[in-house]
Amino acid sequence: TFSAGGKELRCVQLINAFGPGIEHHIVSAVPERMEAAELVSRRISVTYPQDFPSLQGKPWPGRLHRIARAMRGYDLVLTYNWGAMDAAMAHALLGQHLSLPPLIHHEDGFNEDERERLKTSRNWFRRIGLSRASQLIVPSETLEKIALETWQIPMNRVKNIPNGIDTAAFARPPRGNALPGLRKEGADRWVGTLAGLRKVKNLPALVRAFATLPEPWKLVIVGDGPEAETIRAEAERLGLG
Repeated sequence: TFSAGGKELRCVQLINAFGPGIEHHIVSAVPERMEAAELVSRRISVTYPQDFPSLQGKPWPGRLHRIARAMRGYDLVLTYNWGAMDAAMAHALLGQHLSLPPLIHHEDGFNEDERERLKTSRNWFRRIGLSRASQLIVPSETLEKIALETWQIPMNRVKNIPNGIDTAAFARPPRGNALPGLRKEGADRWVGTLAGLRKVKNLPALVRAFATLPEPWKLVIVGDGPEAETIRAEAERLGLG
């Protein structure tokens, strides 16, 4: 998706940092989840193509060919996680034939269905689909090890770039009204998280752990996703207003 989760916000920060000299086209496998688009600077030339072939569906040859043809004409293609693997596969199989631009894939982690163990079929798909990617970007040593050993991507094409923290931004106290609709009073103590509200994050466990804290502690969860109602229900069950 292009919802306002961690990897999407990182992407937006990079888009804004590169400035107005670069034009961006953004395609989501879930077109109705585009909340991060609101955070792209208005100085940036950005388009959200409506005619790009769907990234959902079986990887039949005809569909992969349509995706590959849609990638022609760009200077660089960036793909993100499993939702874009069909695009990576189309590029691997047809990139040379269609003279496609370089492709850089980013892998940030796995969803609930691969939390305990990676699926063998997906490992094979990734191994083939990423075989011709110019670079594979990962944010951890665990993912780097998987890329090198399980997917067998050559070491010179795997880059481990850990997610950075702008520590200077936390060196001064935040404004009391930094979060719309919330105000931190002097005696308040907050436990907070910014995350995509997905099952794999297991945020109800955070709610249960927080419930043991006394006043004036407050729990602030910033994000959106399919688990929002489940998290809210757990908070209500525990009497957290």
